[in-house]
Amino acid sequence: MINQNDESTCPLCQQPNRCEVKKNSTCWCMSAEVIVPQALLDKIPSQLKGQSCICNACIADYHQQKAPVVNTQ
Repeated sequence: MINQNDESTCPLCQQPNRCEVKKNSTCWCMSAEVIVPQALLDKIPSQLKGQSCICNACIADYHQQKAPVVNTQ
């Protein structure tokens, strides 16, 4: 388990989160279209909570896994 994190790393997958907030720039993570599910927030180890943003890939993967399966037959 990872015990340290920096603000540019996703606390879930340890990949770059590409957050631009600290750079005084508009960031994808602040968009009204981005919904970070509580289930993902709950997966962040307690020592990493509030340290950095979850990356867009983890958010997208979560939503894709929760999407209803459409039967095309």
